[in-house]
Amino acid sequence: MHTSPGVLLASALAITIIVASRLHSRRRRNAVLAAQWHSLQQRRSTGDGHLLQVTQVYQRARRGSKAVVTWCDTGLRQDAWFWNWHVPPGAYLLVNAGSGYGPHSHNPNVLYVHPTQVQTWVPAQAARAAERQAA
Repeated sequence: MHTSPGVLLASALAITIIVASRLHSRRRRNAVLAAQWHSLQQRRSTGDGHLLQVTQVYQRARRGSKAVVTWCDTGLRQDAWFWNWHVPPGAYLLVNAGSGYGPHSHNPNVLYVHPTQVQTWVPAQAARAAERQAA
C-alpha cells in the first residue's frame, strides 16, 4: 500500500499545527506564571507579609494540612498547620501568621496559618517561569 503525497502533506501540516499550538500555550502559561511571581514580589517589597515556600505536605486532614515550610529570607524550616486549606506542595505564600505550641507533635514552634493570613500565593512553577523569562 502506497500513501499519496497529499495525505503525507496533510498529516505533516496537522502535526505542525498541533506542535505550534502547544508551544504557544506553554509560552502563554509561562508568561502568566512569571507575571504572578512578579506581582507577589512587588507585594512583598511593600512589607505586606513574609515569604515562605511549602517544602513538604505530610498530612491532609478534613480541616487543613500539616506541612513543613521554608522561610525564603532565612532558609529556616518550620512545621506549619494550614487551617481549612490543602496547601499545594512547592507553593510560595506571602503570609502574616504567628507561631504557637503544637499539641499533637509537642512542638513549641508550629506556624499556624489561617486562610485570611495568606496575602497571596503562587504555584511552585511561577518562580521557575520568572527565572526562564529573565534569562
